[in-house]
Amino acid sequence: MTYTGYYESPVGILEITADDEALTGLSLTEEKGDSRENEIIRKTVSQLKEYFSGKRESFELPLKFTTTAFRKRVYEALMTVPYGSTVSYKDLTIMAGNRRGYQATGQAMHFNPIMIVVPCHRVINNDGSIGGYGSHIEVKKYLLRMEGGWKMDYNKQV
Repeated sequence: MTYTGYYESPVGILEITADDEALTGLSLTEEKGDSRENEIIRKTVSQLKEYFSGKRESFELPLKFTTTAFRKRVYEALMTVPYGSTVSYKDLTIMAGNRRGYQATGQAMHFNPIMIVVPCHRVINNDGSIGGYGSHIEVKKYLLRMEGGWKMDYNKQV
């Protein structure tokens, strides 16, 4: 069974999806839909509140990815990047066990089904510029500023 819940965060409305075993999705949405929550949804909302209030730096949630083996490796490697830190696409690709394939890593970030918990906002370009974040670059800037670990020139072009 699929469950859905919503959390009105500082970056917008977050839609949370889960099954009976794990968190399966976390993404921005324009409006709330019908909610049908389970314990995983409630735990996710609680941990998101702690994260946005500065009381939590990592998440303790069961996760389920329906994607390729490479993307799973990328997401698992990304979850080792500490709060307040960043990693380049190149370094993340290497962390995921590949020497090349930076574009594939970029695609994995673009299609990350569980934003924030799988912290794709912590991935920056090799030259130190902010890089992409789907259509929500202001969300990425907000999260990086909130975590306080990235010194950057926000005017630097991607």
